[in-house]
Amino acid sequence: MIGIIAVAALVIFIVYYKNGRIYLRQAGEDTQQIEGDMSEADGIQAADAASAGDETGLQEPGANIPDGWYAMYDSNGPMEITPDLSTYREKCKEVYAYIDVPGTDIGYPIAFCEDSDEPFYFTHDITGAPSDKGMIITDSLNSNDFSDPMTLVFGQNPEDGTMFAQLHRFADAGFFEDHDRFSVCFDDAQLVYKIYACYTDSDDHIFVTYDFDDPAGFAAYFDHIGELRDLSMNVREEAKPVFGDHVVALITHCDDESKRWFVVGVLDEVRY
Repeated sequence: MIGIIAVAALVIFIVYYKNGRIYLRQAGEDTQQIEGDMSEADGIQAADAASAGDETGLQEPGANIPDGWYAMYDSNGPMEITPDLSTYREKCKEVYAYIDVPGTDIGYPIAFCEDSDEPFYFTHDITGAPSDKGMIITDSLNSNDFSDPMTLVFGQNPEDGTMFAQLHRFADAGFFEDHDRFSVCFDDAQLVYKIYACYTDSDDHIFVTYDFDDPAGFAAYFDHIGELRDLSMNVREEAKPVFGDHVVALITHCDDESKRWFVVGVLDEVRY
C-alpha cells in the first residue's frame, strides 16, 4: 500500500496560472510552463498530458513572463535590444521606455509628461535643464505603457540631426522600402512595430478629431491617411492597421510649422 502511494505522489502536478499561461509543478521537479488559455478544461488536459510524460510545448519557468499587457502575446524570441533604463532613471525618474529606429541614429529614452499642454521634457533635457532638443516623450493623453490603440510619441527636429530629425529619412522611397521596423523597449520586453506609413499632415492634434477607442473612429483616421496628397508619403498597404491593433505614431516638426511629419507603425512582434 505504501508503495502505491509513493508512486502516485510522483505523478501529482499542481496546476496554477499567471498572465494567461498554465504552469505545472511536479513533485521534486522545477516548474514547467505550457502555453494555454485560463480555462479549467485546458488545465486538466495539460495536467493529463504531463502526467502521461508528454512534454511537448514545455517552456522555461514563468520567471521570464513580463508583467505588462504585452504578456498576452507569445514571445517571438529574446529581446534584441536591452537598454539599461535604470541608468536613465537615475537622471530622470519619468523615463519608462526606450525607442530604437534602425537605419537612423534614433536610440533614446522616452519620458512621460503629465502635462499634455506644456510637456516639460519636450523643452528640457534629461537633467531638467532647458533645451531646444528636449527629450523623446509621450504625455498624459496616452497611458505610459503603449497599451492604447494609438500612442503618440513626440520628438524635436533639430538641425544637427539628433532626436527625431532623422525620421524624415523615411520620405525617401528606397529608405522606406529597406527599413520597415522600429522598437519600443521596456525593462522586460521589446515591442516591434512594422512601419505602415510616413506622411506630412496638419499639426492639429489627432485625438481631438478621432476617437481611436471606437472602431469607426479608428478606421476613419487610417482612411484619412489614404486620402492625403503628399509627395513625400510612403505606404505599405499590407500593414494597414485594423481595430484591435496597437499603433504608434512617431511625430516631429516640418519646415512648415503648421505641419507635422508622421512615421506610423503597427505592433508586429513582442520579445521577452
